[in-house]
Amino acid sequence: MKLRELTVLLWLLITLSCLSFEVLLNDELIRSWDGSLLQYCYDLPEGKAIPLFEILPPVVERERFLVETERGQFSDVPTDSLLVWKGGDWFLHLEGESLKILSVIVYGEPIDNDYLQVWLDWEGIKALKESIERFSSINGLRIETREVPKASSKLISLVRARGEVPDVIMVQSSDIPGLVYEEVIQSLDYIPTHGLSGLSSFNYEGRLWAIPFYFDCQLVFYNRELVGEIDPEWTLQDLENISKNPASGGAGWNIYSAYWFIPFQLGFGKKDLIEEGRVTVLDSSTQEALDYLVEKVNDGTFRALERDPMISLFASGKVGIILSGSYMIEQFEKIGIDFGLAPYPEPLRPVLDYKGLAITSKTRNPILARRLIEFLTSKYVQASFCKASYKIPSRKEALDWLELNFAISSSLERGYPLPADTLYELYKDTMWKLIRLAISDRLGVREVLEQGQKTIDENSRGVQ
Repeated sequence: MKLRELTVLLWLLITLSCLSFEVLLNDELIRSWDGSLLQYCYDLPEGKAIPLFEILPPVVERERFLVETERGQFSDVPTDSLLVWKGGDWFLHLEGESLKILSVIVYGEPIDNDYLQVWLDWEGIKALKESIERFSSINGLRIETREVPKASSKLISLVRARGEVPDVIMVQSSDIPGLVYEEVIQSLDYIPTHGLSGLSSFNYEGRLWAIPFYFDCQLVFYNRELVGEIDPEWTLQDLENISKNPASGGAGWNIYSAYWFIPFQLGFGKKDLIEEGRVTVLDSSTQEALDYLVEKVNDGTFRALERDPMISLFASGKVGIILSGSYMIEQFEKIGIDFGLAPYPEPLRPVLDYKGLAITSKTRNPILARRLIEFLTSKYVQASFCKASYKIPSRKEALDWLELNFAISSSLERGYPLPADTLYELYKDTMWKLIRLAISDRLGVREVLEQGQKTIDENSRGVQ
C-alpha cells in the first residue's frame, strides 16, 4: 500500500472513530460528538453517561425529535434515556437494550438569541457557574454569570433607574412579594414543575414566580470530642440534659433571631406562621415556646449567642452544640472539626430555606432563560451541583440519587418551608425585637407578646 493511500486510510479511521454521532436541528448539522462529550458525563452505574435531554439543542418549542441507531430510527425515546460511552462509541440505553447511536435530529423553531445574563447569590456559586458553563458549552451559547449579593434589591434599583437588567436571577422566598410588587419578575406558571419540592415558597397571590432550585435546612451541629454521639431519635429533653453537662461545653445559638425561633413555635403546636392572612404571636404555642427559651437561658441550660461568636466558640471547642444550617457543613469540614450532625430534637420542626430561579420581566431572551432553568433543575445537573456545594436538591429524583446524611433526610420529612408573603418580613422584624425584650427580662413574655401583636396588627394593614 502506498504511503498516500495509507495516510488516507488512517485519516478515515480516525475521522470515523471521532465522529461518533451527529446532532442535527431541522436536518442541519450543528454538532458532532465523539469522546469530547465525556467531559460532560456523569459517573453512573452504567458507566460514563449523560441523559439525552442534555444534548438536545434548546429550541422555542420542540415539535419532535428522532434518534437514529444501528437498529433503525426511534421517535418516542424518553428524554431521560442515557447515552453511555463504551468501547469508543456512544450507546443509547433504551428499554433494557444498548443501541449504538448514529444521530439525533431535533425539529423546532431555533432560538435566535444565544446570550443570557444570570445573577447569582449565596453559597455554591463556583459549582453553579460550572453547571451554567456546561449548558453554555454543550449548546454553543454565550451566558454571562455575575455574583451579585442581595441581587433582588439591586434588580429593583436597576429597573427604577431604567438600567439593563439580567435575564435570570436567584431569589429566596422573602424576595418574592417585593419583586412582584415592583413588577420586575414574571410569573412562571407555564414551566412544568412535576417532581419539584418547595413550590409553596415561591407561590404568591396564586401564581408561581420562581422555580425551586435547592434548599438548606436547619440542623444540630455537635462536637464529637465534647458530646460523643447523639441519638438521631432524640428529644428536646435530651438536648437539655447534654447541654447541662459541663463537659459538653453546652448548647448555644442565635436565640434572638426569629429564624431560629420558628422551630420552637411549630414544635410547641403552632400550625403555620401565617394563618388566614394574619400573623398571630399572642397564642399559646408562641407563648409556651418563648417562655421555655427565656427559662432555659436564665437558668444557664442554653446560651444566647450571635452568629459570629457562635461559630468561633464552636470551632474552638468551647461550645459543644449549636443550631445552624446545612450551608455550614462545608465550612466546618474545611476547618477540620470532628463534628456530627443531628436532626432537630422532637418536637421541633426545622426550617427549609429554598432558593429559586426567576426570570425578569424585561428579559431579552425568555425562551433561552426558561431552557436554562429547565436544565439546572433536571435530575443529574441538580444532584451534581448539590453534591459539590453541600446543598439539597429540590427535585425528588435528584434527592434519591444522592446519599444524604440521616440528619438531613429525616429533617426533610418534618421541615417547614418558609412562605413567600409580605407578612413574613413583618413577623421576622417584629419577633427579633420581642425575643430580645423577653430574654433581657425587661418585660414578661405575655406583655412582650401583647405589645408585639399590637405592632403586627397595626403594620399589617400597610403590607397586605
